[in-house]
Order: sequence, then C-alpha cells, then structure tokens
Amino acid sequence: MDYFKGDFTEENYRILLKKITYDSVFYTEIDSNDKYTLLRHDVDFSVHRAYALSVIEREERVKSTYFFQLGSSFYNIFEDDIRKLIVKIKKLGHKIALHFDPTQYEINSKDDLEKYLNFEKNILENLFMVNVEVFSFHNPTHEILKFDEYKYANMVNTYARFFAEDVPYCSDSNGYWRHDRLEEFLDRGYHKSQILTHPGWWQEKVISPRSRIRRCINGRANNVYMNYSNLLDTSGRENVK
Repeated sequence: MDYFKGDFTEENYRILLKKITYDSVFYTEIDSNDKYTLLRHDVDFSVHRAYALSVIEREERVKSTYFFQLGSSFYNIFEDDIRKLIVKIKKLGHKIALHFDPTQYEINSKDDLEKYLNFEKNILENLFMVNVEVFSFHNPTHEILKFDEYKYANMVNTYARFFAEDVPYCSDSNGYWRHDRLEEFLDRGYHKSQILTHPGWWQEKVISPRSRIRRCINGRANNVYMNYSNLLDTSGRENVK
C-alpha cells in the first residue's frame, strides 16, 4: 500500500490531469468523439473536497461530471453552505449529476427504478436549475447492476453495458486504486476511458483512508457547530456556552 500512498493529494491530482492524452468530455458528448476521457466524481463524503478538485480541473482546462447524493449521511445538498459549493462547481464549467442509492427504495423492476430515478432527478434539477443527464449507482449490488441499459429515466447510466464492455475503467474505490493505478492507466493511452474518483480521498497532505473520512466528518461537525453558535450570537438569544 505504501507504493501509492502519496497518490491521493491535490498536488498529484494536478500532475495526473496533465497526463490525460485525450480531451475530457461530458457523457452527452461521447457520440461525436472517437477518442475521449470521461472524468467522473461520485461525491460520497465531502462536497468541500469536490469543490477543491473542481478548481484544479478548471485551472488545468479539464471538465468533469460531479454526482451528488440526495440521502447522504455525510452532507446535505439542501444545506446553504453545501448548496452554494455545488453551484460554484457548476459555475466552473462542470456538470451536476445524480449519485443514486438504490438501497433507499424497493426496486424490483425497470419501472420501479425509473420511478425513483425521476423522483430524485427532479429534485436535483429544481434545486440547482440544471438538466440532469447522467446518473451513477451508489455501492451497486450484483442485482442492481443487471439494469445495464444505456439510459434510464432519460439519463445516461454510467454502469451501462456499453461502458463495461467498450470503455476502459479506473476507480479509486475505498481510497485505493481498483484494477489499475491511475498513473499507469493513463500511461497506456487508451483512446477511450472512464475515470472514477471520490473527492473525499483527495487531500492536501498524505493521510490514511480512514483518517481522510474522519477529517470529512470532523469538518462537517465543526461547521454545524459554528453555524449554530453564529445563529445564537446574531439572534441575541441566551445560551450557556
């Protein structure tokens, strides 16, 4: 594991972006491209980390798609600070998409799946005034991966059979590289590729995966406490510190 422990830093992320051979595109643009890189971020833990990566991408002239959950236990897209960060990511030129957790629903058919996809899609679209054109499954099971058509609820499915069979894939799941280390993956120069990263793993300094998650949790807890304290101070309400 020490071999790539320094991979997940902002500095190294910038280096990796410079190694991308073929232009980054959005999922809705691949039909007109024979060679492309799909950069995808499933935001599981930290919208703050997502914003940090989005700034680096803008500086390196790379575009990505950011997938957000409606039912995350780590962040709330309706919270003012979080919502503003997502809007900033959008304004940097990136796309907002849906990170869908199927375990929150009873899904036994395609109709069930599309019903709940549409439910969450509409919320995300109305909240951020965007067209949500892509979705990814959160922690997909073998059963949910059987839904492998290219589109559901008029959104591109990042786990579609097309991507599994035709587009080489690299992921940093659980804070470690799955299948390939990204640097080596990029060196192969695939004409098409889908790269999945989870922004919570990417920090300013080298720390262990578990410590990265603890940092996200503590940061959120501190923000909630500060917001509460500020509310009391500005409202003039009495409260024992």
